[in-house]
Amino acid sequence: MNLKPRTFILAAAIAAALLTMAPGFAQEADPDAPIIAEATVPKARLVDRYIELAGSPEASADLVGDLRTGGDFVVIEEVTTTTTNPDGTTTTVTAPVERTIVNPNGAMGWGEVNITLSLAQAMIDSGAAPDLQSALTGLTVTNADGTVTTTPGVLQLRADGAGWGNIAKQLGFKLGALVSASNRGDKAVAATGRADKAKVERTQDKPAKPERVAKVERPDKPEKVDRPQRPERPERPQKPERPDKPERVGRI
Repeated sequence: MNLKPRTFILAAAIAAALLTMAPGFAQEADPDAPIIAEATVPKARLVDRYIELAGSPEASADLVGDLRTGGDFVVIEEVTTTTTNPDGTTTTVTAPVERTIVNPNGAMGWGEVNITLSLAQAMIDSGAAPDLQSALTGLTVTNADGTVTTTPGVLQLRADGAGWGNIAKQLGFKLGALVSASNRGDKAVAATGRADKAKVERTQDKPAKPERVAKVERPDKPEKVDRPQRPERPERPQKPERPDKPERVGRI
């Protein structure tokens, strides 16, 4: 079917406009997209990876799920309290305490959840944040001189519109290095688990070797007795010479 001249001109104009706009679309692409794709792992692996950070397997599952949907979440933290007894002594008790954290950010993909928690873990490990709540939502401290120091949280920075690469940079980390380290950690743990399991199975299947009996030492050989020397043979006496035969007399 042939296009009419006007229709053909309109289609050409639209195509030219799209080609002109293409570089603009390319510039608007998320520069962190490859890293986010690398960080995307199944929920079960995320839950296992951040159990220690969240406080328990159940808390980790809730934390990962709530970050995914953008809901508020609960974390478990070990809190130590010291009380003074009537007799003047003190009692120190450490117990798990649940804390509800208001999520300032919206729903995220699994890769973004992984990035969020890896950044929070890095902040706690480096001492930049004292706990998970401070790492995610920020921490405000009033100094002795009256000044106030504010450390931004990962979720708050993301809610303000910052990209993941810029968030990591602002907090003092490299996004790609964090994601690669977390993935290597998973592989290392998995490989160690498989090796330990195989070692246990081999140990169970293989019968124990009997203990080796100590080798009995051989008695020392008696010293070799010198053989007595053989007496020298006496010289054989010389054979006496036979007398000469008499001459034969001729017959008469």
